[in-house]
Amino acid sequence: MKLSLFLLSAAGTLATAKLSPVTRNGTSLLVDGKVWKMVGPNVYWLGLDENVTPPAGEPFYAPTKSSYPTKERITEVMATVQALGGTMIRGHTLGVSTGNPLSVWPEARVVNEQAFDPIDWAVYQAGLYGIRLLVPLVDNYDYYHGGKYNFLRWGGFDLNKNRDENNPLVQQFYTNATIVDLFKDYIKAIITHRNQYTNLTFAEDPTIFAYETGNELLGPIWGDMNSPADWVQEIAQYVKSLAPQKLVVDGTYGINKTHLSIEEVDIFSDHMYPVDTAKLQEDVRLVEAAGRPFFAGEYDWVGGNTANLQSMFKIIEETPSVAGDTFWSQFGHNAPDCTNYVYHSDGLSLQYGNPGNTANQNSRIKLIRKHFLAMSQGKEIAADEPLPAVPCPAPTSPTRR
Repeated sequence: MKLSLFLLSAAGTLATAKLSPVTRNGTSLLVDGKVWKMVGPNVYWLGLDENVTPPAGEPFYAPTKSSYPTKERITEVMATVQALGGTMIRGHTLGVSTGNPLSVWPEARVVNEQAFDPIDWAVYQAGLYGIRLLVPLVDNYDYYHGGKYNFLRWGGFDLNKNRDENNPLVQQFYTNATIVDLFKDYIKAIITHRNQYTNLTFAEDPTIFAYETGNELLGPIWGDMNSPADWVQEIAQYVKSLAPQKLVVDGTYGINKTHLSIEEVDIFSDHMYPVDTAKLQEDVRLVEAAGRPFFAGEYDWVGGNTANLQSMFKIIEETPSVAGDTFWSQFGHNAPDCTNYVYHSDGLSLQYGNPGNTANQNSRIKLIRKHFLAMSQGKEIAADEPLPAVPCPAPTSPTRR
């Protein structure tokens, strides 16, 4: 018997438990009629990783060092988010999985069912832990997990990011009808997929509360925010036609004022590199005026000075129209090896409980937990309150908070 099927059976009735859907009322997000805040980490590798070489015989694509994360690593993420007081995760490779032999779509309209296994497990475990998921659908870049350049190449445009980032032809991703239809077919393959562990389609499962049109979408000029409004509206409409209860986040990198009147967009977001409270306040002002909540989708949690991060958290906590924030980014043990941690090269990996953390890293993690608990539970704790332990391996059938 497969381990996954055994765990599903062992979980009993928890496997069929469903979270309540998240809805929007003006600038507020609601669950069961009460204000709900979206706070947690970015965990980009939940569906496909680039940081671990698996044991011999396991799927591995050497050119991009791609492999599927273990179930133990995925489950530990959920336990850690719960310990931090988080309510959700932004997970790129739960929805962006194209052009790699291990992807959901290794080639156009070719489905690799094996690629859904870690994605299914992540959605299943998130639901059991009471953690909701925000899922981007495409990436602006040309990373190991895929993005808009795959669709451009499949559509007949020989482009790659390193050579063609500033080529006006990258706009064909948004404007070429054949490529837009291809992208919509991919969206359908993701959203209508039925999870082997829950027997729910992703459209049916409220664990996934929102889809994001993409990650840091731009045109050919850095900072141009040029994902056309008609494309954003078409994709948002299509997502809602497949999954009417899902919220839609505008994945443009920045607040494009021409998008603020798109009724189908529920949440607008921006990323903070570095943390910039003036930019944050201007973003919030624009989005609030449009009657929508603002979400800080990524930020540097460990760089800069602590006072600046505290100021950003204070603004977010005291502004009702700010739905929440997700730091970049979370990693954990190389489970089932509970003695070693997984590292990423960008210097922004948050490793909860790592004995090798610096004093600054640990104080920032405690500050994040203080912020998350204030947002998610209205609970005030001391900035130096000890972090609760997270077992490794983490339980696959947890007790809800």
